[in-house]
Amino acid sequence: MNRDSLEGNVRSVAGQGEKMFGQAVGDRTTTAQGVVDDVAGKARSALGSAKEAVGDGADAISAIDLSSLRDEISKLAQKVSDLAQNQISAGRDQVVGAMGAAGDSLSQSAAQAQDKFVAIEGDVESRIKKNPWAAVAIAALIGLLIGKMS
Repeated sequence: MNRDSLEGNVRSVAGQGEKMFGQAVGDRTTTAQGVVDDVAGKARSALGSAKEAVGDGADAISAIDLSSLRDEISKLAQKVSDLAQNQISAGRDQVVGAMGAAGDSLSQSAAQAQDKFVAIEGDVESRIKKNPWAAVAIAALIGLLIGKMS
């Protein structure tokens, strides 16, 4: 019981007593004042009861809404976490795939370069065998040029 309900009940009881006293004495003014106080007390008591009901209802609703909101936030946080993990996993897979493809490409390029070097080496060797004096002259000319540069 809140303050409004208590004060309303007290005023209503006092008004009823005043009404009875006015009727017993035969005073219409006292009787009318007792009726007014009785009605005003009952109205104030009803106001107090309404305030209590509203307060209780608001407390119950806020408790329900907060727990529901807390549950929804937990679900949302879990979904965001799952989504982030999926995105990270997909990104990691893409990076690993790209690195693997780059490694394969680099290996193929190195193998092709090695094959070309072997082919050039074989070609130079066959030309030297066909014309050894030209190779000696070219080597001497390259040596002379290097000597002049330094």
